[in-house]
Amino acid sequence: MCKRYLLVVASLVLVAAPVLSHANARLINVVAVGSGCVSGPTGPAVQAWDVEPGETYTLTISHAVECGNGGTDPTINVRVNSTTHGNTDIVATNVGVGVYEFNYTMPTDAVCTFPIFYCTEPGESNSGMFVIRDDGGMFQAHLRAASFDPGCTNPHELKGPECMTVPTDNKTWGQVKVLYR
Repeated sequence: MCKRYLLVVASLVLVAAPVLSHANARLINVVAVGSGCVSGPTGPAVQAWDVEPGETYTLTISHAVECGNGGTDPTINVRVNSTTHGNTDIVATNVGVGVYEFNYTMPTDAVCTFPIFYCTEPGESNSGMFVIRDDGGMFQAHLRAASFDPGCTNPHELKGPECMTVPTDNKTWGQVKVLYR
């Protein structure tokens, strides 16, 4: 049973890894359309931009050249994913070679993070590639639901029981090697 589980996990990693390894588009800016607060990006791996639920934001991605005629088409499809609110397909507008902008409104009761994809097929939840960090680091960029103190200071991540975490089990290296034999 354990070997079968490890085989399934390894297969998923092999299928998912090429998607991220070929992603180039970077989330370079998040700006509130109205009075919403925004902070970021932050994070040593996955990069988060803290935004307020119920507010609309303009997101800008650059280096999006894997589709849309090398980044010259007037539009490309993007998607914002949410485990709590479903996925939202959006059409992004070209504002320069490989640079696209689109608006996204955070759900009013948003919690958790919202990964962003580009070169997507509308209605196909597994299509496209992850948008990565603004510095080109090969980690995803996410919107993160947050509340803010007055003056848009001190963002506080909004979490709920549905926010996914990765369970860990403390083991020594020797114990781990036994699992893979």
